Amino acid sequence: MSTPHLLTSCKATDLDAAYRHAELAIWDEFQGSLTEHPRVWLSLEEGAMVLREEVEEVWDEVRANRNGRARAEAAQAGAMALRFVCDLHETVGSPQARGRLAANDAHRALATVGPQQRTYASSHEAHGYLQREFDALWSAVKRGEPTRELAIRVAAAATRFIAEIVTAPAPLTVVAR
Repeated sequence: MSTPHLLTSCKATDLDAAYRHAELAIWDEFQGSLTEHPRVWLSLEEGAMVLREEVEEVWDEVRANRNGRARAEAAQAGAMALRFVCDLHETVGSPQARGRLAANDAHRALATVGPQQRTYASSHEAHGYLQREFDALWSAVKRGEPTRELAIRVAAAATRFIAEIVTAPAPLTVVAR
């Protein structure tokens, strides 16, 4: 789960660079998941529950005010969202090619998730948007509705979380009265 892209995106002053490094961190996690767990998921429910676990781990870290760890968990959540698409919706090509297709779609979806015209205000807000996207996916799974685009939105929300939430909070300034 350690990737230099998480560190680089935290230091990036250019938001576009931060998004790119966030996408690379998710891709690294996706590649690792294919190596460590090569078995293809067998059902939408299985995929959703693996993804749910990762989204819950993001929340655990946000609640504990460990933004660096939360960003790492968001990379895993994004990777599992790509894996959801790769394993359950794409049928042609290698897992890497199917994952790249999903990653490209997630990149295009960045502007459609989260707050519009501004970055996330806090890790709590960022997790709320990530959770909302997952909840929409889970609802679609339960109802037998299409899920591919909803999984793409989860990956995009995870990308924004990583890019927009810094590891350390800004230093507080004490003003003498």
